[in-house]
Amino acid sequence: MRFLILLLCILSAPAWAQLTNEKTVALELKTNDANEAKSFLLFEAIKTTIEQYSSEIGLNSVTFQSKLDERFNKYFEAYKNRQLLEKFGKNYTSELTAEQKQLFLTSLEENRGKLFIKNARLDQVLDSYAFKEIRRDQENQSLWKATIVLNLNRSKLEKLNKRLMSPDSKQYSKLLVLSEINLIGMNWNELELDQASTFTDPIMDSWLKWLDSNAPSNVEEIALCMGECLNAFSSWQDLPQEEGMRISEDLLNGVWLKVSFNLRKISYSKSLNEWELTWDGRVVLLDMNTKKIIASYNMLPETKSWRGLDQKTLNSTLASAMYRSPLDALNKSVRKIQEGLRLNRLSRLVIQGHSHLGDVVSLIELLKKEGEALNLELQLDLFSQKEAQLLCFYQGEEKSFTDLLSRLKELKSSHSYRLVNEFTGVHHVLKLIAE
Repeated sequence: MRFLILLLCILSAPAWAQLTNEKTVALELKTNDANEAKSFLLFEAIKTTIEQYSSEIGLNSVTFQSKLDERFNKYFEAYKNRQLLEKFGKNYTSELTAEQKQLFLTSLEENRGKLFIKNARLDQVLDSYAFKEIRRDQENQSLWKATIVLNLNRSKLEKLNKRLMSPDSKQYSKLLVLSEINLIGMNWNELELDQASTFTDPIMDSWLKWLDSNAPSNVEEIALCMGECLNAFSSWQDLPQEEGMRISEDLLNGVWLKVSFNLRKISYSKSLNEWELTWDGRVVLLDMNTKKIIASYNMLPETKSWRGLDQKTLNSTLASAMYRSPLDALNKSVRKIQEGLRLNRLSRLVIQGHSHLGDVVSLIELLKKEGEALNLELQLDLFSQKEAQLLCFYQGEEKSFTDLLSRLKELKSSHSYRLVNEFTGVHHVLKLIAE
C-alpha cells in the first residue's frame, strides 16, 4: 500500500509541476508575417493562462500585470534615452529641437509591443507549447486567431512572480557563465585534445545544471557563454569604463560569471603512465552595465596524481575534479547576487585642486555620507598631484548623482575648500578651491 501511494505521488508530480491548457486567442495586429503574429498570440495565450491559474498558485493576476507594466515603463524610458544617445550623441538635448526629438521618440513607439514581450519574458515559464491552428480573419485582415496548447511550469512561474515583487535594484536580466584554462608547462595535444572547448564545455554544462538547481531568485536567465557570446564578452572588455557605457540591449542589466584556472603539469612518466597535475583559479562576478567587480573568490590550489589511466578516463577524471573546485565560490556568488544591490549607474568624477591624497580621502568620505540614499560606492581609479579620478557606482538616474554634486559646497580637510561642480560634456569635475 505504501508503495502504491509513493508510486501515485511520483506519477502525479509532473502534473502538479505543470499547468496544462489549450487557449484560443485573437488579436488585431499590424503585420502580414505569421511568425511575427505568433509571438504576440503566444504571449497573449501565456498571459491569459496565468490569469486562469492565478488563484490556484496564490498569484494576484492584477498585481502581476501591474508589476510587468511598471517594470516595462521604467525600461522603456531608459531605452528611449539610450536610443537618443546612440543616434544623436551626448549633446542631443542642446542640438535637437523639441519637434525633432518628439518625431524620433514617436518612431520608437512602433516597437513598443515587441519590446514589452521581450522585457516581460513570460516565455521562460513555458515547458512546451504547440500551435494547433493560426489564421487571419477573412473579413478583417488585421485580426489574427490561434489555438495553442501550453504547458506552464508552476515552479518557474512562482519564481518569476517572486522576482517581479522584489525591488528593481536587485534584478538581473541574465547570468552568463564563461571559463578559461591557462595551461602551464603543457598543451592540449598532450591530453589528446584539439582545442580547449572539448575539455571545458562538459564542465560548464555541469556548472549550468548546478546553477539551475541553486539559481539566484533575482536572475531571469542563466546560460553558458559560447561562440558569438565570447566575441561579445571580448568586445565588452574593450569598452572604456566610462559614464554611459554603450552596451547592447542583450547585455543590459546582466552579470558575467567567469571561472578561470591555471593548470600546471608537474610531471609525467611515460613508463608508468603517471600524471601529476596541479591547478588553482578564481571566480569573478562582473556587472555588465558598469564593469564593476561584484565579487571575486580564489580557489585553493589542488594537486592530484593518476597512474595507469587511459587518456579518455584521465581527461574525464581531471574534468570531474576541476568541476568541483569552484563550487564553494559559485555558492558564495549566488548569495552575493541575491543579497546585494545591483548598482546600475557609473559616473567618472575628476577631482582637481587637492593638496595631497588625504584631501581626496576626505572628499570620498563626504561623498559616501551625502550619497547614502544612492547606495554610492567609490573606487579611486587614478591619483596624481594634478588630478584624481573616482569611479562612482550608484543606484538611480544620472540626475540624482548630479544633484548630489550640486549639494556639496565645502570640504574641511588639510584646508577649508569651496567645492565647485562642473560637467565637461564627458565627465563630472569637482574642483577644490582653497579659501
